[in-house]
Amino acid sequence: MKLSLVRFRAKTALLGCLLLSMATGFAAAQKVPDFTGITIKVASFGGGWAEVLDKYAGEEFRKTGGKVEFIPSHPADALAKLIAARGRAAPFDVVEMSDSTISDFTKGEFIQKINLDMVPNKQYLGAQEYDSIKVASWVTQEGILYRPDKFKEAGIPIPTRYSDLVHPKLANRVAMIDIGQSGAVQFLVGAAIDGGGSESNLTPAYATLKKINPGRYWKLGAEAMSALSSGDVWASTMHSGFFLQSRKAGQDWAFAHPKVGDKQGLLKYGYLGVVKGSRQADAAAYFINTYIGEANQRAIFVERGAVAVNKKVLSEYKDDQKIKGIYILDEKAISNMVRINFDKLDPEFKDKWTRAAVQ
Repeated sequence: MKLSLVRFRAKTALLGCLLLSMATGFAAAQKVPDFTGITIKVASFGGGWAEVLDKYAGEEFRKTGGKVEFIPSHPADALAKLIAARGRAAPFDVVEMSDSTISDFTKGEFIQKINLDMVPNKQYLGAQEYDSIKVASWVTQEGILYRPDKFKEAGIPIPTRYSDLVHPKLANRVAMIDIGQSGAVQFLVGAAIDGGGSESNLTPAYATLKKINPGRYWKLGAEAMSALSSGDVWASTMHSGFFLQSRKAGQDWAFAHPKVGDKQGLLKYGYLGVVKGSRQADAAAYFINTYIGEANQRAIFVERGAVAVNKKVLSEYKDDQKIKGIYILDEKAISNMVRINFDKLDPEFKDKWTRAAVQ
C-alpha cells in the first residue's frame, strides 16, 4: 500500500511538472516582444488593402511598442524599388510578393532568411506554405467576372472556360488583366492548358488572347470594375474577391472559376519576405506573424476578398452564406484547382504576351 502511495505521489508530481512546463511554454509562445522605438516599413498594396493591414496587422504590431509605415507598392513596383536601391540602405523591411515574382526576388538576392521563431502563427499554415525565405499571406482564386444580363441580351453562352471569351459579340467587350499584374500568369497557364499547352508551352494562350480581342488591359482592378459597371465591358479576367466587392455594391454579376483541362479554378499565392539588409529583421518577422494572425486574416478575407491562408480562420467560413458561391472552399475541390509550377514557366512569357497583344 505504501509503495503504491509513493508511486501515486511520484506520478502526480511528474504530471504537475509536465503541466507547469506546458503552461510556461505556452506563455512564452504568446509573449509579445518589445520593439519600442523601432519603425518597420512594409511594401504592400495601397488603398483599402493598406487600411485593413494598418487596422489589424498594424495594430497588433503596435502592441510591441513599435510602429509600422506602409509603402504602397505592387510586387513588381517593390522589385523595381529594390533594384534601384541596390548598394544602398533597404527602402523597406517587409515586402509583399506574388508567386510569379518570387524567383525575381530570390535570384536578385533581395530577401533574406526569416527568423521563423518570431512567426508562431505559422502553425496555422500548410507545411508547403512557408519556408526559410517566404511565408504565404493570402490566396486569390482567378477567373472571370462577368455581366449575366449583357450575355443574355446578346445571346452569348455564359463562360465556363477562358476560351469561351472568344466570341464575335464579345470583341472589345472584355477587359484583360495587364501582363504587369501577377494574375496574368494564371490566365496564360489556364488558357494554355485548356488549349493543349502547358506552363512551358504557352503558345495556345497567346492565340486565345488574340482571338478574344480585349477592349482594354487593366492595371488596377478598380478600372475593370468601373468598365463593367458602365457596361463598356461585359467580362473581365480577375479574381473572385472582386465578385465579393460587386455583391457588396449591389451588383447582380456572376463569377466563373474556369475549367482548365480536368481541373477547375486557378490559385494565385501571395507571400511575405524580409528584405535583405533590413536593420530590424526580427521586428519584420514578427509583423509577418501579425499579418497571418486571425484578426488580419479575417479582415483581408471578408473585407478585401483575398482567401485566408490561416487554416483556423478558413474553417470558420466554409458554410458562411455571405460568401457562398464566391470561393471554392471545399478541401477536395481546392486540391483540384490549378497550382502553377513556376520552375517550368516559359521565361519569355512577358515578351510573347506583348507581341500577341499588339498584333
